Amino acid sequence: MPYSQEKTEEFTQPIIHLLGDQLTWRWEDRFSVMLSEFSRDKKDITLEALRQQFEHEWNKKTVKKAPQEIKDHLGSLIKLHKDQLILARPATDSTPAIIALWWPWGHGGTYSLRLALLDSPYKYQEDSANGSGFMNRFKSIFTQKLSSP
Repeated sequence: MPYSQEKTEEFTQPIIHLLGDQLTWRWEDRFSVMLSEFSRDKKDITLEALRQQFEHEWNKKTVKKAPQEIKDHLGSLIKLHKDQLILARPATDSTPAIIALWWPWGHGGTYSLRLALLDSPYKYQEDSANGSGFMNRFKSIFTQKLSSP
């Protein structure tokens, strides 16, 4: 069950505050999120500030690696188009996991930013961080062969 408007506002308020006064926020019932719509001239500063608040980010090419909990929560919204992003930060002892949906509009002049609370925590390790994945194993083997006498 989605978080209430009051809880969503409470847990996203620190992020909203850090994003600055240039954005106006409102509750969006359709997705149970905090929503801001803004012009392209605020894009760079907003995205830079947003990236400082979120540990993980996925785009159209990488979204298949997003944790299942995020995929389940977003449903059909998980299908990203060009320049759309999903950013996330894991839950802590005192806050639920939070996701940000970065949505440039088709004409490119307007952006939407939605902040939502996940119903359940998620865990995520990038392939490069945990040493798994074919390329990391390949590099490891190759490096060992070069350093052997």
